[in-house]
Amino acid sequence: IKESCNGMNLYHPSMASDPWADSSENYFITDPTTTETKSAFTIDFGLGYAATKGSAMVISTPDGDNWCGYLMSPPSNFNSLAATVGTYPEYSGSKELTPTGMISLKYGIDGTFTYSFKVEGLEPNCEGCGIHVHAGVSCETHAQVMGHGWNQAFVRDLWTATGGAVYSTDAEGYAEGEFFLYNGFDIFSNMNHAVVIHAQDGARLGCGVLKLVA
Repeated sequence: IKESCNGMNLYHPSMASDPWADSSENYFITDPTTTETKSAFTIDFGLGYAATKGSAMVISTPDGDNWCGYLMSPPSNFNSLAATVGTYPEYSGSKELTPTGMISLKYGIDGTFTYSFKVEGLEPNCEGCGIHVHAGVSCETHAQVMGHGWNQAFVRDLWTATGGAVYSTDAEGYAEGEFFLYNGFDIFSNMNHAVVIHAQDGARLGCGVLKLVA
């Protein structure tokens, strides 16, 4: 992060050295086929959001090419994600279940969110069944859904009954409710991730992908 596209690296003047100068820490890796990257790293440069808003983000390649863009604050009304729930991919359970409904995450200013759900077509009388955000970003196949999604650098896995990530259904298989949770990711890091609804025995019944709600 720089003061401008051609400016100096941005960090707090009280720091003894420029933390951005250590390329062994702040680097990214691209896919050799698609050239896409989903890399991440953490770095302490001594400044918070207010001091970096509007600053330049510069990406450098080993060949010396640079690309530059400017950091912008997200619109204040971007505080919710929502997913339409359908049947889990490759579902092979013994019961004829066709989950349909909505799951939403609404964020507070502290990064925690309210996880709300209204889903029908689930297993009747399911008590304390799991409902989570997963690490995958697609419901196309079981492999793409992956496991629970949380930031291991900041929190433990709270997608558990102890963490409150459960639902219950009535005799018709309808579930409605909400709980509060923090998985270490902000709204944009949880966006496009899969949400999964589990049966009483842990089998995966429903799946959807979280999208930004304007």
